[in-house]
Amino acid sequence: MPLTAENIGQPDAVKAPGQDAVQAAAGGSPIRVLAIDDNEEFRNLITELLQPFGFEVHAVASPVKALEKFTQEKDAFQLVLLDYYMPQLDGAKTFEWLKKLNPNVKVIIVSGAEELRLRQILAQHPIDGYIRKPFRVQEALQIIRHVMSKSSRPSVAS
Repeated sequence: MPLTAENIGQPDAVKAPGQDAVQAAAGGSPIRVLAIDDNEEFRNLITELLQPFGFEVHAVASPVKALEKFTQEKDAFQLVLLDYYMPQLDGAKTFEWLKKLNPNVKVIIVSGAEELRLRQILAQHPIDGYIRKPFRVQEALQIIRHVMSKSSRPSVAS
């Protein structure tokens, strides 16, 4: 079964890469993800990992450029995967801007920071969850599914 906005919380909704499923939101279009990370290898990796599961990933290096793109298409993105430590603008300020532009967008911090620091960040900001680098693909997908199904508490993977 393809992973869609309707079944994203169901455990059997994820299909393995190579199967002919395209993840679709309610309107029939893929769930759009804005990935913001200054590390090019990570941007390429997250795109390669999520696209086979039907996500439409737009990866941007600069938080400033990402906010410009988000400003133009703020209602088109359902999810933002955000590195916390970046030059120009840190994850906290980027998160604040994202939520000002679209309070409904889901934001997951994806960072190599220590577990304790990530929990402190969650306590300071109403972020939807975090994924600690390095991570397993299935764990990351589980967190994404949980966040996209509108959880009331932050989700974590380490």
